[in-house]
Amino acid sequence: MEKKTSKLIHRAGDFLINGIATCLIIPIRCLSSKSLIPISKFFGTTLFCLIKKYRRRVIQNLTLAFGTEKDSEMIANLAREVFNNLVQTPLESVYAYLHRPERFLLNIKIEGEHYLKEALKLKKGVIALGMHLGPFTLVGARLSLEGYRFNLMYNEGNYPKLWKRLGEYQRRLGQNPFPVKPITASLKKSFNSLRRNEILYLIADEQQRRGGVPIPFFGQTAFTPTGPAILSLKTGAPILPMFILRENNLPKRLVIGPPITIERTTDFKKDIETLTANFNGVIEDIIRQYPGQWAWLNRRWKTPRK
Repeated sequence: MEKKTSKLIHRAGDFLINGIATCLIIPIRCLSSKSLIPISKFFGTTLFCLIKKYRRRVIQNLTLAFGTEKDSEMIANLAREVFNNLVQTPLESVYAYLHRPERFLLNIKIEGEHYLKEALKLKKGVIALGMHLGPFTLVGARLSLEGYRFNLMYNEGNYPKLWKRLGEYQRRLGQNPFPVKPITASLKKSFNSLRRNEILYLIADEQQRRGGVPIPFFGQTAFTPTGPAILSLKTGAPILPMFILRENNLPKRLVIGPPITIERTTDFKKDIETLTANFNGVIEDIIRQYPGQWAWLNRRWKTPRK
């Protein structure tokens, strides 16, 4: 019964967010990027008030991470900001597609591009470490404008309608998105993109239900995906964190961080765990700096099924 209720909630959420994006296509053509801010706040507040399950989960996650640092009022305010950002991200993807790049995407300044250029000189491709922070769906769109070949592996999860829409926009903006399932096909595409010395964007901030490594995350054990570490160790492709930050509620900076490295040993399994712990630490550091811009919806600390 609980699983059926959860599926219905996910379907409703998928339908609602995708519906919002559909209904706003015509108005968005006529709006400025700043107009997305009040629209996102309105719908974000609506979702925050109506969907009790998600509101409770976000507040619980924030409390678990910051309970000793922030009071209940601060956490509630952060939760509202989280919902606003959740709505704004798909709207910005729609906006980026409907308007000329110079009107929106080129306003996002790239910081740390020298790390990317140096990594590509190795001719082994680059693994972009992604996370559900800010307008993460625009990372590839912005880099594609600079001539970089950008591949995106995504997990549509409980939001197939939304991801199908976003995938269409991403392709039209010069990216190559592909789903994580079936696994065999996605792995083949991943290895091929790195062999072509392209960027492979992997989101690694969610709970890994099977095969994840138990690593501390905000002081609690979280089962973390090892995909970026395994691909990096097998191919030699460096891992670089890449994320976009909002300032004054607008996407302003695409930050590319330095390579995340380890001292290789003869123990491949141990190297996977060490590299995974290293990039997980980078993700936590970034989220700590910008907690209101991370999703906080994933049940990050839930014990996975065996």
